[in-house]
Amino acid sequence: MIKQERFWIWCASVLCFLGIGFAEASAQLGQRPADEYVARMDRPGRVANLHVDEVIERLGLGPGDIVADIGSGSGAFSVPMARAIGPTGVLYAVDIDQEMLDFVANRAQEDGLRNVSTVLGEYDDPKLPVNDVGVVFLHRTLHMIEHRQAYLNAATKYLKPDGRVVIIEAGPDDATNWMWLRRSDVDTWMAAISFYPAERFGVFDNRWFVVYQRPYGNSVLLNN
Repeated sequence: MIKQERFWIWCASVLCFLGIGFAEASAQLGQRPADEYVARMDRPGRVANLHVDEVIERLGLGPGDIVADIGSGSGAFSVPMARAIGPTGVLYAVDIDQEMLDFVANRAQEDGLRNVSTVLGEYDDPKLPVNDVGVVFLHRTLHMIEHRQAYLNAATKYLKPDGRVVIIEAGPDDATNWMWLRRSDVDTWMAAISFYPAERFGVFDNRWFVVYQRPYGNSVLLNN
């Protein structure tokens, strides 16, 4: 018992030395308090570097689309996407923090948007209420998820057959901390559920941006 306690004390010391805590080391447990997170995420400089309008344009989002913004946070993508898909579309803002979802709902209401639906997800499942989603969108979210393969398995079950999974992440050469993923690893996880890179976009200097699809129906994989 004493040896076990010493082991955990040693782990804590190492993590502190590296500048991370247990919460950050275990992905989803690193969620900041909602008000602190909003202030951090909505900094003007950060928002400008998200290239939101260009991302929406590259994805070709338009009226009637159904989009799930996984890890919607403060709604930096959710609200502009909801505007792009119009009143005939649906934007599902998914988060594991109800306070963040309340913030997004209020933000959408202030912008006069009625097509935003908030969803309280679980650690291993976004818990979407439908299975005809056209786009599952994860901007800098997947690295925060502990059981990544399990989460992707769960998320894709809500997609329509030719639906897309959009993943934007930093690679190991783009990050100075643990918040990165190798694109090759994500390719492997997606291939395990029969999704393959359909499009790659060079929008960001410090992040990779890949659209995954099944080779089915109107998939870009079949049209090239």
